[in-house]
Amino acid sequence: MNVFYVFLGGGIGSILRFGISNLILKFPKSVFPVATLASNLFASLLLGILLMLMMKQKPANAEAFQAFWIIGICGGFSTFSTFAKENLELMEKGQWIIAILNILISLSFCIGMVYLGRKLI
Repeated sequence: MNVFYVFLGGGIGSILRFGISNLILKFPKSVFPVATLASNLFASLLLGILLMLMMKQKPANAEAFQAFWIIGICGGFSTFSTFAKENLELMEKGQWIIAILNILISLSFCIGMVYLGRKLI
């Protein structure tokens, strides 16, 4: 049954990521991969919140909760593969500074968002 929860949550998370990308596309185009960063930041914040909820409330069916929310939704909402592809493309275009900034900002801010999410609950 957990496979179904991962499947369902992953679909919802992917739709959320798609929605953020479409929303950000309405703004002026940027060389910096803003849509991927935004998706990863929101997913990281949500992950921190969910981890603390699991620890504090100990849901009756923790395995299903984790499969749906953490693996499914957060996994579908965040996107490491797109992050890697966009950085490679920046490097191939010679935009090393933007690629390095994206890597540093993404890693530090996403870790910070998980931490913030854990502190909010």
